[in-house]
Amino acid sequence: MNTKPRVIGVQIRPEPGNKKVNLEKARNFIEQYAWFKPDLVVLPEVFNSGVDHNDLCALAEHIPDGPTTGLMMELAKKLNTNIVAGSYVEKKPGGDCKNTSIVIDRQGEIIARYEKVHLFNYHGSEESKFVTEGSKAVLVETDIGKIGLSICFDVRFPELYRALTFAGAEIITNVAAFPYPKLDHWVTLNKARAIENLAYVVTVNQCGRVNIKRQNLGMSMVINPWGEVVASVGGEEGVMMAEIDLEMLRRTRQEFSVLEDIRPHAYQVEISKDR
Repeated sequence: MNTKPRVIGVQIRPEPGNKKVNLEKARNFIEQYAWFKPDLVVLPEVFNSGVDHNDLCALAEHIPDGPTTGLMMELAKKLNTNIVAGSYVEKKPGGDCKNTSIVIDRQGEIIARYEKVHLFNYHGSEESKFVTEGSKAVLVETDIGKIGLSICFDVRFPELYRALTFAGAEIITNVAAFPYPKLDHWVTLNKARAIENLAYVVTVNQCGRVNIKRQNLGMSMVINPWGEVVASVGGEEGVMMAEIDLEMLRRTRQEFSVLEDIRPHAYQVEISKDR
């Protein structure tokens, strides 16, 4: 196994509701950076549609039959890379819609599917009006290591990340459409998820103005197990590139074995009534 896989994060500003333009933009960025020979490509949340659309389900597609999945499968095989295809709205056979992140291997095959568990329902977003929540965490074994999957608002729930770590995750992706003014939250929460789990966090966000009320942060990052940002891109469209040092991760977990010090049996809270 390659112990220093290469990763690129594609940070884009989707044109709201224009799937054709957004998919072409994603293709152009990925192909433009094919020279880096990435082992993993990661895109943002709902990168094919944007978030400023009256009914996200109107742009939903079936997986694996839709154009977004088709393009990602094509690119993975053509460029011999794994792809975490951000997320996009999936139309389920029963009619429900899900905010789904899929992983595609180098052969162009879907090897994992994660449906967003924690839906954002604040400040007029009301994500649950359009999609239904997922019900399980997902870890996928790839040829570059074990990858845990998360989407945007999930980052505020450390329990999910701990569960992924206990299942063996070494790399955790967080694909997002995270807006201003929560820059400090974005940086702090993603760093915390890396530090507390001694894991690499690859977090890829949308960027740019969406409407008069919303602007997405950008600030995509690759964060190592010590919480150090080893690659990033600012607030504009662009691509970040990094090597992930899995030997460093494994050595860190061995030498600083904090994960072995967890004591779940002691976390049952006793409410004392003594005065």
